[in-house]
This record gives sequence, structure tokens and C-alpha cells, in this order.
Amino acid sequence: MSQYEHPQVVAACAASPAAKSPIRKMCFLGTMFLVLASGFPLLAYPEAGERVINSLFTFVTVKLGWLYLLSGMGSLSLILWFAFGPLGHKRLGEKVEYSTFSWLGMLFCAGVGAGIMFGGSIDWAYYMKYSLQGAAVGSLENARMGCAYGMFHWGPVCWAIYATLAVPIGYSYYVKKVPVLNLSQVCAELLGDRAHAWPGKVVDILFMAGLVGGSATALGLGVPIVAAAVASVAGIELSFPLECATLAGVTLIFSVTSSLGLKRGMCRLSDINVYLALGLLAFVFLVGPTLFLTDMGISSLGLLASQFVRMATWIDPAGENGFTQSWTVFYYAWFVAYAPFMSLFIAKISRGRTVRQVALGPVILASLGCGCFYMIFGNFGLHLQLTGQLDVVNMVKTGSGATAIMAIADFIPFSALYRLLFAAVTAICMATTFDAVSFALAATTTRTLSPDEEPARWNRLFWAISLGLLPSGILFINGPLSVLQTASIVVGLPVLCVVWLGVASFLTEYRRTGWVIDQTKPEA
Repeated sequence: MSQYEHPQVVAACAASPAAKSPIRKMCFLGTMFLVLASGFPLLAYPEAGERVINSLFTFVTVKLGWLYLLSGMGSLSLILWFAFGPLGHKRLGEKVEYSTFSWLGMLFCAGVGAGIMFGGSIDWAYYMKYSLQGAAVGSLENARMGCAYGMFHWGPVCWAIYATLAVPIGYSYYVKKVPVLNLSQVCAELLGDRAHAWPGKVVDILFMAGLVGGSATALGLGVPIVAAAVASVAGIELSFPLECATLAGVTLIFSVTSSLGLKRGMCRLSDINVYLALGLLAFVFLVGPTLFLTDMGISSLGLLASQFVRMATWIDPAGENGFTQSWTVFYYAWFVAYAPFMSLFIAKISRGRTVRQVALGPVILASLGCGCFYMIFGNFGLHLQLTGQLDVVNMVKTGSGATAIMAIADFIPFSALYRLLFAAVTAICMATTFDAVSFALAATTTRTLSPDEEPARWNRLFWAISLGLLPSGILFINGPLSVLQTASIVVGLPVLCVVWLGVASFLTEYRRTGWVIDQTKPEA
């Protein structure tokens, strides 16, 4: 028997009526049904569907905001325990599979997608209409807090939520050598044999449905940026056909890379994208107001460090301005919808790494990477606002964020080339994110999968293409992609329960058995 043929899992799979099939049909078909059942009403009745989803969104963010904030702090506390507790030196497998650069590049590109390109450039302009931590609206102090809040939203709490289940999944996959890469297996300690029956399948279906919904947020943010860049460079009007063509192009990219697999496809694509993004950041930093970018960046970092606990726990109980509900809870809920996927993906690419590396790599290094986008792209636009060169705040009020980003590019040398490269990085970010998403969906619907294998190509390709169909339908009926962004927050609520079920299961098992296989070899 292969070292990866875990006896209990093999027996459970063999007992299944569909054991001869390499695909978990209930998960595959159940997720398709949920996506179609929720997506069809949006296509058939877009206005009514938007009203219902907005009502649910208000309930989630206003009534349950406290739950997401507590969950975020819980995830950060868990990650710190993983890093500095008794498990920090344990290894997830025998050998490191990816270089540190490629490892960080893949988890960064998969985790932030187009969101950081959009938010890093323009979030501060949306924040300026709120009084942040008591600072007057429109003041310089409020601007500093806006930059600090941007780095907070994409900082340690975000990545802690993403990595909450990375160690439990990696432990099951690489240490216990269970040849199953899905969420239900992580819950096996509490679910028992039911992890391979319908309760386990429900866990995986909820995870997959939340992931499909959450993925729409990245498309909703990224497609307008790429389309606006193409329109401005080509001198044409931003239109529905152009947005459709943009979505089709991005779908084609991640469909091709998904079919190539992680090593030949996504790994190489993310490496290229990291170099391009670093080049853009360095260019703007050098040709822009370097001193202002440096001073404002350091000032915002100081504010973030001094106000971190307050930012992480402020719920705005009096409902003074709604900033926490509209932004902090929104981001947390989005990250929760992505959390099981990101944890699964981080675990998959972290073979051979220590628990401490898996915990702190995302929380520290990826957070610093996100902070650079806010400190350079965001503060460049803020400088234009404060010096009166461009009223970015008014542009996002009366137009779209993507249009404002392209207007900011007018103040950068070689603006046409900059727009094209900015659009390229955004498109590749979307492609790498959806490449990782299609892998996670395909892995979850595959019955057994050893660390040296990847899901069937047709399975990866199927999910890659499917991910673009719902946004395409919304665009086709001329509906707002913001509906999908809002829907992703709503479907993320049951995923929150699934995440902490996985955490509870892992901690229960660890308390009962300890770290099953002692792999305390010194780090290479």
C-alpha cells in the first residue's frame, strides 16, 4: 500500500456506492445546483434579487458585525499560537516543494487578486467621507487614518483569517498522509465517520458555494479596472461589450493556466506578476512625490501600530457613521468567504515548511506586501487630492473607482504604458486567483488526491470556465457586478461556521493524540 493510502479513508471511500468514480458526485452536482439555484433568480429578476441581497447584506454587516470582528481576532490569536506555541517547529511534510519567492508569490496573488490593485489605489478616497477615529472629515489626520485603515483591512487580521485552517489541512494532508484535500476531512475528529457521509459533503458544498460567490467580488473589482484602462488607452468609450470582452479574456487566461497545473501554470504566472507589480510600485515611488510617499507611509504605519486593537474591535455601537459596517465588516466577511479556499491552497503549496513559516509568512510578509500598495499607489492619489491637482474624492462619489484610478494615471510619466501595465497586473491577479480557486474546487470534488497529484485537467478546466459564467450573465442583462460582491458576503456566513468547526476538530484531535508523527528535523 502506498504511503498516502490512509487505511480509514480508503475504506470509507470503498464503502461509497460511487467508489469507482474518481469524482465526488454529490459535492460536484450539489455545488452546481446551489450556484444555479441562486444565480438564476439574479439573472431572471435582477432588481428584486438586488433588493433581497441588499437586505441580507444589511442584516449580516449590521446585526452580525460583532461576530466577524471577534472571529478575526480569534483567527489572529490562533495564528500566533501556531507560530509561537508548541507546534511552531513542526514540519508539514518531508521536503520543500516551492522556493520561498514562488511560495510567497502564489499565496499573495491568490489571496489578494484584483482587490489590492483597486483598494490599494482608491480605498482612501471612499474612506474620506467618514470621520475616522474622531478626525474631522477632509482633514489631513483623517487622510492618514484612511491610509492606516487600508493597511489594516489588508493586514494581519485579513491574512490570519485566510490562514486559519492552513495548518490543520496541511497536518492532515502531509503529516497524517490522508490522501484527501478537502474541508470535511479536517472536521473528521468531530464528525467521525460522518465526514465521509452526507454531513461531510454538506460541509464541502457550503465551502464550495461560498467560494464561487466570494470569487465574484474579485471579478467585480477587477473587470472595470482592466476595461477602463483599455478604453482610456484606445480612446474608446467604456461599454458593456468591452467589459464582456475583458471578462472573457481573463477567463481565457486562467482557464489555460488552470489546465497546465500549479507548477507549469500558476507558479510561473504569479512569478511574472510579482515582478511586474514590484516594477510598477518602484516606478511610481521614484517618479512620484517620493518624500511625501515616504513620510505619509511611515506616519500611517505608526497610526496602524498604535490604533490596531481599537480598529480590530471598534463596532460603532451608536451607529454614528456606518464605517465599520460598510468597510471593516464587509472586508472581514469577504475574507471569511475565501478563508477555507486560501487555507487549502496555502496548505497545498506549503509542503515541507514549518508551522511557524505557514503561520507567519502570510500574516507578516503578505501583509507588508499589501501595505506597499497603499503606501505608494494610494498615497500618490492622496497627494493629488491634498495638493488640489485632482479631486479624486469627488470622482469616486460621482463616477466609478476604476475611472478615478485611470485619471490618477494621467499624472504619471508614460501614462499610456503605465495604464496597460496596471491593467495587465490586475488581469493576471484575477487569473491567478481564479486559477487557485479552480484548483481548490477541483481538489474538493476529487475522491482521493496524493501530494504528488493534481485534480483531473477537465475538472480544473470545468470550474475555471464556470467561474466566469455567472458574472457574464450579470453583465449580459446589464446588471451591476456589485450584486455579486454583496451576495458573496451573504453566502460567507455559513462558511464562518464551517471554518471554526474545522478549528475545533483539529484542536480536539491534537489534545487527544498530540502531533501524530514527530517531524522535528532542523530547518534547512
